[in-house]
Amino acid sequence: MSSQALADIKVQVESNEYESGNLDSILSEIAFHLEQLLEQKKTHSIDLRAMPWSPGDEDKLEAYLGQGEIQIELNALGKSLFYETQYSGIWIVTHYNQEDEIIGKLIEITYMPEMVFSQKDDVKDSIERLKQY
Repeated sequence: MSSQALADIKVQVESNEYESGNLDSILSEIAFHLEQLLEQKKTHSIDLRAMPWSPGDEDKLEAYLGQGEIQIELNALGKSLFYETQYSGIWIVTHYNQEDEIIGKLIEITYMPEMVFSQKDDVKDSIERLKQY
């Protein structure tokens, strides 16, 4: 085969990246639950570790949602990070074990993640401890 014949062969490059459609689906789900939060005060949680992601989908989702102004770190039997995305009411929550390995990653659609609020029993305990001073 001559070099001219090789140059005439058309080559088409195909991407190896598989698009699962999960990114569009989860954004639709988030929008639906954000409307439910506003209209009915219903919160919702999506377990990101249970999603059948294609390579890079989770990173694309986090990049699209971005990071807003609020970030909270909680330390109890491992670290938990909470940050509101650039979309109010949409939080990304990552839980770590004591070895700093991710054990849970969620999107929470809520005004404020429940874990951040002081718990009633903890407040009662605080009152008792203060009274002992």
